[in-house]
Amino acid sequence: MARFSALKPYRETWPQGLFWLGYFLFEWLNTGAYMDNFTQSFYGISLNIPLLIIAGYWHLLVTVRHFLLSGRMAGFWVSLLGGVLVFGLLRRAINYIWLYPVYYPSGLLKPYLYWPKILAESMQLHLVVALFVAVNVVRHALQQQRLSETYRREKLSAEYRLLQSQVQPHFLFNTLNNLVSVSMHQPAQVPHLLQRLAGLLSYQLHESHRSTVPITKEIAYLTDYISLEQIRYPDRLDVMTNFNELTSMAHLMVPPMLLLPFVENAFKHGAAQTEEACWIQLHLSHTGNRLIFSAENSLPDGLSSPTTTGLGLSNLKKRLDILFPDNYELVTLREDGQFLAVLKFNVN
Repeated sequence: MARFSALKPYRETWPQGLFWLGYFLFEWLNTGAYMDNFTQSFYGISLNIPLLIIAGYWHLLVTVRHFLLSGRMAGFWVSLLGGVLVFGLLRRAINYIWLYPVYYPSGLLKPYLYWPKILAESMQLHLVVALFVAVNVVRHALQQQRLSETYRREKLSAEYRLLQSQVQPHFLFNTLNNLVSVSMHQPAQVPHLLQRLAGLLSYQLHESHRSTVPITKEIAYLTDYISLEQIRYPDRLDVMTNFNELTSMAHLMVPPMLLLPFVENAFKHGAAQTEEACWIQLHLSHTGNRLIFSAENSLPDGLSSPTTTGLGLSNLKKRLDILFPDNYELVTLREDGQFLAVLKFNVN
């Protein structure tokens, strides 16, 4: 950690050092070629580069970062205008004392405090300073954007892991309720139910932490869950699954346990609410990488509570918003004693 912290100033200053080196070489070679005197050009830029660097860091660290970015506009204008004046006077002094006597004696004919010349010197200096500041502000803004994007992704990842973890206790709660019911009415089925439950918990333990799983594993998991639930409704529940295209979809990857809430709700708000004959239909298909999953179930007569509420579908919608922002379709429809839920989303 200490080593990483020590590298931060280096990462901040080496691009700035590269900027000043590039400017030095450009000014030296360009001016030297124009005047056909590289020695004079080197002498002039060597005299002025230290002041340019000082002015550049003053305006970057004080004028922009300390005042402008913190919204202290009075300090910003004082620092900006004061810098224009002070650095203009200093550049005029450097040229007047060391450069003009050697290469431009005629420049000494004007007094030191010759304001048109001071203003011109200051503007030339601050054009370079403005470029330096602008480059660093853009770099800083891009770094902050990347950092914000990293934080956003980490936050979404943490939120998704939390939502994903909530699926497991919710599923286990429903399954344990089933186990209690079966143990009371069909005790002979308990060993078979526990075997199914062990398989489902094994899937959750080894697969649910992954970002995606093969769709064949997800469907196998749903099939086991359906078999486990059907133990409670041996004769009166008709479950129809249409997974005929599973072979052609074997290459597709989906988030684990994403489809489970549909199946859970079909049982919870359909078969579990009536003693009469009932049915559930599950359909899975795909077009290219667009997966379509539908769950339809019968509803008992007179059911007044909404079938779209509860942790399952609420959790599912939040997970979909994170996994497929603005790139999925979730439709629910209830009418004439039946409920339909359809999910469409792109998979890898």
